[in-house]
Amino acid sequence: MKTIKSLFAVLFALLAFSACEKDGDKIYLQSLESNNLMATTDRVELNADLAQEIVVSLAWTDRTIQISDPAVGTTVTVTTYVEASLSEDFSTTVSKTATTSLSIAFTGLELNSLASEIGAVTGRNNKIYFRLAGTTGTNIPPVYSNVVSIDVTPYKMDMNTGTVILSNDQTENLGETGVTFYSPDADGIYSGFISIPEAWYHILLKEGDGSIWGTSGSEGAFHLTDDPNNSLQNMWFPGTAGCYYVIVNTQAAEWSALHISSLSVSGLTSESIDLTLDQATNQWVATFTADAAGSRTITINGQGEQYNVETGDGSGTATGIAFAADGEHVALAETAGNITVDVPQAGECTVRLNLYDPTNCTVSVEAGAAELPGGGDSGEETPVTLPESLDVVSYSTGSEVILTTLYPTGSESGVYTGTYSGEVRDQINIVDRTNSVWYGCDPDENSQLSSQDDKWNIWFDGTGAVTLTVDLTNMTWNYTAN
Repeated sequence: MKTIKSLFAVLFALLAFSACEKDGDKIYLQSLESNNLMATTDRVELNADLAQEIVVSLAWTDRTIQISDPAVGTTVTVTTYVEASLSEDFSTTVSKTATTSLSIAFTGLELNSLASEIGAVTGRNNKIYFRLAGTTGTNIPPVYSNVVSIDVTPYKMDMNTGTVILSNDQTENLGETGVTFYSPDADGIYSGFISIPEAWYHILLKEGDGSIWGTSGSEGAFHLTDDPNNSLQNMWFPGTAGCYYVIVNTQAAEWSALHISSLSVSGLTSESIDLTLDQATNQWVATFTADAAGSRTITINGQGEQYNVETGDGSGTATGIAFAADGEHVALAETAGNITVDVPQAGECTVRLNLYDPTNCTVSVEAGAAELPGGGDSGEETPVTLPESLDVVSYSTGSEVILTTLYPTGSESGVYTGTYSGEVRDQINIVDRTNSVWYGCDPDENSQLSSQDDKWNIWFDGTGAVTLTVDLTNMTWNYTAN
C-alpha cells in the first residue's frame, strides 16, 4: 500500500512539471531592439575658440530587451557605446565612448580630440560616421543603431604654445596680449618672459587645444585650474610691475613668477653696465662706449624675487638672476655663463637683451646709442590711438577693482572726465585698455601722468565725491572736490 502511494506522488510531481512546461513558464531572452540615432547638426568647423562650447549633440530613443513573454520583466542591463569612424562600415579605426543616458554632447575640444583619434585630417572636411552599439553581455553580439554622418573640420592643436590673455577682476577675456609662453615637449609645462605694466596685472593662459587656465579660487594664488566650476579666477601678478619669468605647470596645477628687478652686464667695459627694462618690447637695454670693435665675452647677472604657491602674492623670496648661452640663444641659468657678442664699432653702442620670444631670447650689440626707456622730457607721449574711455582702478584689495570710468569731454581732444564718490582713495591707476597703458603719477610732479616703472599710485585726499580730469595730450591729471 505504501508503495502504491509513493508511485502516485511521483506521478503527480511529473504531471505538474509537464503542465508548467506546457503553460510557457520558461522565459527566453531573445534580443535587443535597435535605437533611432539623431544628430543636432550635419556640419561642424572647429577652432580653438570653440573648445569649451557644445558644438554637436547626439540623441537616441531608448532601446528595450525583447523577451518571449513581454509581461515578464528582466534584470538584464544594457551597455551602450557611441562609436565613431571615418568609414561608413566602421572598418577603420573606431572610437568608442560608453554612456548610460539617451544623449551625449561634445565640446569643440572633445570632438577635435575624437577626430584626431580616428585619423581625421586637420584643416580639411572629414565625414565622421556615428552609430550606437548596445549589448547585454560580454560574449553577446551588439545590436547597432542607424548610422548618422557629420562633416567635421578639425584644427591643429599647437600644444607647444600657450597664449597669454589679458583679464580683469571679473575674470573676463579681454583679448590676446601678444605674449606667448613655450612648452618644448608639448607636455603642458610652459615658460617665458612677460613685462607687465602694472601691479596686480591679470592674465589667463590659453592652450592650443582651447583650454583656459586661471587661478583655482578654492585654493588661492598660484594654484591653477581649467575647470570653470572650480571657481576659476584670473591669474594675478604680485604688487610690483616689470619683467617676470613665468612657469605655468598644468600638470602640477600651479604656476610661478620670478620678478627680475635688476640686471647688469659685465665684459663690455672696465665696469659693469646696468640694464634698463623697455616694457613695451620686453627688452633690457643700455648704452656704452666701446674702445674697439671685435668679439667680447660677457656675463649677465641680476637680482629678483620668486613668487609661487609657497610665497603667495605677498613677499617674494630674494633670488639671484643669471643668464648663460644656450646654443645660439640665451637662457636663465643657476650661475652666469660666458656669452659671446660682436661689438660692431668703437664708440657709442647699445647692448640689448631681448626676452620677447620665449623660443629665441638673444643678446646683441648694435652701433649707436639708442634712446633708453624713460628718456626725453617726461618719458610720456600722447597715445597714437585715443581710447574711447579710461578706467580708474584701485589695487588696495590685492586685485583690480574699477572705481569709475572716464569719458571724452567732447570739447578737447584727449581730455576725459568723470566723477567718483566711493571710499577707496589710494593705490589708484588710470588704465588705457586700448593701448594697454597703466598710468600713475610722476614721483617728482604729481600732476603729471607717468607709465614708467618708478611711477607712484594716484590718491585722493579727503572724503566725498570728486570730479577727475585726465588730459592725454598734455599727460596731466587733476581732481576737484564736488
